[in-house]
Amino acid sequence: MAPTPSAAPIRVAVVGSGPAGVYSCEALLAWADQHGRDIVVDCLDKLPVPYGLLRHGVAPDHPRIKGIARTLEAIVTDPRIRFLGNVEFGRDLTVDDVPRLYHAVILATGALADRELGIPGEHLEGSYGAAQFVTWYDGHPDADRTWALTAERAAVVGVGNVALDIARMLVRTPEQLEATDIPAHVREGFGTSATRVVTVTGRRGPAYAKFTPLELREMDKVEGVTIVVDPADLEYDDDAREHLEHDRRAGQVCDQLAKWAAAQAEAGHESPDAAEQAALAAGGRVVRFRFHRSPVEVLGRDGRVTGLRLERTEPDGIRVRGTGDYEELEVDAVYRAVGYRSDALRGVPFDDATATIPNDGGRVLTGPGGEPVPGLFVAGWVKRGPTGVIGTNRHCAVDTVDTLTDDIEAGALAEPTETDPQAVRDLLAERGVSVIDDEGWAAIDSRERALGREGGRERTKLGGRVEMLAAAQHPAGSAGADHSAGSAGSAGAAGSSEVPGV
Repeated sequence: MAPTPSAAPIRVAVVGSGPAGVYSCEALLAWADQHGRDIVVDCLDKLPVPYGLLRHGVAPDHPRIKGIARTLEAIVTDPRIRFLGNVEFGRDLTVDDVPRLYHAVILATGALADRELGIPGEHLEGSYGAAQFVTWYDGHPDADRTWALTAERAAVVGVGNVALDIARMLVRTPEQLEATDIPAHVREGFGTSATRVVTVTGRRGPAYAKFTPLELREMDKVEGVTIVVDPADLEYDDDAREHLEHDRRAGQVCDQLAKWAAAQAEAGHESPDAAEQAALAAGGRVVRFRFHRSPVEVLGRDGRVTGLRLERTEPDGIRVRGTGDYEELEVDAVYRAVGYRSDALRGVPFDDATATIPNDGGRVLTGPGGEPVPGLFVAGWVKRGPTGVIGTNRHCAVDTVDTLTDDIEAGALAEPTETDPQAVRDLLAERGVSVIDDEGWAAIDSRERALGREGGRERTKLGGRVEMLAAAQHPAGSAGADHSAGSAGSAGAAGSSEVPGV
């Protein structure tokens, strides 16, 4: 195949506008600049708004972290990038459309499906996946509009930062969330919360928890909340002690837990139960950590959660084993925060075992160990699994784009049969798709900022797809709003290294 003529613009679609997608756009532009090539990049998203998990997966009380979206916006405002929102790949555009419209497509759709525990009772009413709750409080347009915060006691299964986010949000008061960007219906929902105690459980000991020290310390900043830790959980075997000697982050996590345990003792509480009861008697709320406990069953009655059965575990080298000693937590809700997984895209190979798109250096394969699919590439969590932070995704995107541009330079990518860059818009119009372009997103952004000003905050998110589409198509009254930063939060977080990526 002859190399792509240098006079012809390279046309690439990037599916997904979260960090992995936007960094893929950035890497494509950098290559084009370096090689003096014209390029047009369409950044597609099934949502009407950009930024993926930075908008719909970061807790709203983390505006510093959400400010990373400003960095992404500085990339997507390049005129060579076109945002095409409300476009679902696999439905509105398909794999069969790629040869007609683009030299290549990069799939960067992230991971926002919940992994399951695989235990009895997991699907009772009142048992939730982390993503269900996170997308609700972050105003994802496809999330449920209401959430039953009627549980006085809740359990969170998992010892990562998402588990901390869920626990912290469950004990927040509406007043503490007043300055955040949550939609009006979410703010109203938190006003009905009955939650008093949240128990965070982990199978292993605290030395192996995945919390970052910064996230853990933020628990201390939640007014009216007492943190309860069982000192017995802070007794370490030789393997754990060796691990702590070589892992500074784990040491900081355990030090923070030890400070909370010491504070209980200094307050005269003889046990974690006593510390919990004292906090509740004073009208406060409690977040309690329980380690060395593995969930074995979500208990219920009449179809609703009534408890969580746990088996005590003990160290077995770097793993744990069950002891046969069981206990039951009386809770009205269970949130599992044990990881995300990607969903398959229609017409695209998918490895169910790893919940990723099979690939070789970013080239999509027909299956694990299979042959490359011409013109299809992958980046981010759907490429490698839900691991790493923002910086990880930048490197991942660059690696994929290096592979893609190697194929361009080798003449391995076919010319699209459509020569008009507007062909994709025409095709979507024929299919009845209401595309939200850059102007539409600017109108949504303007509307949200106007709503925020009415409440004395930076923005108030629109919480539904209908509202977003209406704002995009009817921007009247939003003139003069600030479009200089279409982010979800404040500046100053671009360098944060502790934010999950997609």
